[in-house]
Amino acid sequence: MDCIECRKVGIEDYDSVMAIRTDVYDGLDYLPALYRTIMTNHTGYGVFVNKIMVGFECVSLIDDGETLIARAARIRKEYVGRGLAYHLRNAITRDNANKPKLIRSVYTSGNKTLLQRVEEGRAELVLQKAILFYKGLMSNILPFLPTVDNTIVRILTKEDLKKLLSSKTDTDRLFPQGRIIVDWVPYRLLATNVDHFFNEFCHILGSDLKDGKSEGLECISLAVGYSVPNGIRYNVELYGNFTEEILSIHMAEHLGKCSTFGKENINLLLHYEHGTHDADVLTQTMHQFGMNVSNNFHSKVMYGMEEPMVPLSKY
Repeated sequence: MDCIECRKVGIEDYDSVMAIRTDVYDGLDYLPALYRTIMTNHTGYGVFVNKIMVGFECVSLIDDGETLIARAARIRKEYVGRGLAYHLRNAITRDNANKPKLIRSVYTSGNKTLLQRVEEGRAELVLQKAILFYKGLMSNILPFLPTVDNTIVRILTKEDLKKLLSSKTDTDRLFPQGRIIVDWVPYRLLATNVDHFFNEFCHILGSDLKDGKSEGLECISLAVGYSVPNGIRYNVELYGNFTEEILSIHMAEHLGKCSTFGKENINLLLHYEHGTHDADVLTQTMHQFGMNVSNNFHSKVMYGMEEPMVPLSKY
């Protein structure tokens, strides 16, 4: 009989985690690039069969300790369907059940079938964003990038983000769904969350209000970029109202950031809100830089859901 156990794993287990499988997210897996950074503020768990790691997931407490976010779940291909993911999730729940402030878990997915959990009353849909996937070659993009600095867009610092999330006026205007998403993680609008997501992989741009009457940001574009097996993966979240000119400047700045990776293939995911951002304008803007829409991403929509933590007595 196989010996199955679950235990915590750390930065030193990088090679074992990477060996679980290499075909994650169609060559867009973030974990090889981000593992060491993620594990500075996440707790990793592995499921082992006969002392060999065959599954992994990591979790972190966000929203001032009230919310558990799970990331990077994977099971070795030949062990899929044997209940090991459920076994691992139960171990994680048990290990975190006694956290004093923890009341919910949150997750994002492009899998529409998970909405059934909402229909059944087991989860709450807290956000929904549309996704456009663009691909391009850096050698084709570089000639279209501006050669002079812009004066409309500025890079936002950690302190800028904390100030922004402390202002109800700004958050009401920029984040109508009540969340800020960073690399598929939905955070509540709390200044303390900035310490969880602001790192060297972020590139966050803002444009100030121009009405002459008030201070604040008209729009921001929040990106997280890293190397993946297929080149560069660059996730961009749009918040607020963009004119075509400002959108073009933001995207030029982001593509300029992509050029610093030294990779040829760019895979750019643009997350936007229907009713606020026009998909045709977004695509026209990306096309002017030599980026083309691709249908090779697994979803057209990102769903964010929350569920109450299950009492330990249920396990």
